[in-house]
Amino acid sequence: MHTSRDLRQRKRRGNSRYYLFFAFSLFACLGVIGGIFYAFRHLSIFELQSISVHGNTAVPDSLLLQKTQKYLGQNLFQISKKSIRQDLQSFSRVKDAKIKKHLLDKLSIQIIERSGMLYVKSFEGNLFPIDEDGIVLSKYGKVYKEDLPIFSSYYPDASFKAGSKLDKEDIARICKLHKRIVKEATEYLNIISEYYMVDNTIHIIDARFGTCIIPSENDLAKQFKRYQFVQDNGNIGRRSTVDLRFENQVVVKAGEK
Repeated sequence: MHTSRDLRQRKRRGNSRYYLFFAFSLFACLGVIGGIFYAFRHLSIFELQSISVHGNTAVPDSLLLQKTQKYLGQNLFQISKKSIRQDLQSFSRVKDAKIKKHLLDKLSIQIIERSGMLYVKSFEGNLFPIDEDGIVLSKYGKVYKEDLPIFSSYYPDASFKAGSKLDKEDIARICKLHKRIVKEATEYLNIISEYYMVDNTIHIIDARFGTCIIPSENDLAKQFKRYQFVQDNGNIGRRSTVDLRFENQVVVKAGEK
């Protein structure tokens, strides 16, 4: 006759066998998965053979492909996306890169570039594009492809290092104003040819008429519309100065007729 104690001991032994079987099965599965993963990382059929790039407009394909050339022949599963991204971000124009691996041996890269916001003219008269964060961008080729307003500065060429931020108060103020115009008065972006500062006050040059505009701190869009109305219906001479800082007013200082 079996006692309740004997039954409990048999049940524990049965549970122990079940746990051992489960543990063995788990380790076997992990071993198989590990073996497959190891094989994938060392099989020659997964060695990278081709790389394609897209989304770039400023940085030439040839430079991007040259930068990633060292990954050709490496196993697709061993290649680090982070390493590729860091290599590509050595170009000041590259803000980010989205990388996709395609079986068996291909890699595609979508380039996200920094866009120029304005050109800063150096003391020597050279133009350097910067983005909305004040980062100096590289220029590829002799022709400036971006149509951007110009800010004339007294900073020497040595101050403009590609990839570095221009930490200058006047440039920061102009970038802030330009962002406001982009957000509040987009339709007037195309008329801006130049920014400059006089007595710590920002001035804008209207590319159409040569008129100098002192922008408003408030109601930027409304003041630009008032300026446009006066420009269309008034008799503003070329190179006049139009002050938009006064509420609901457009103050014109006469220039050439």
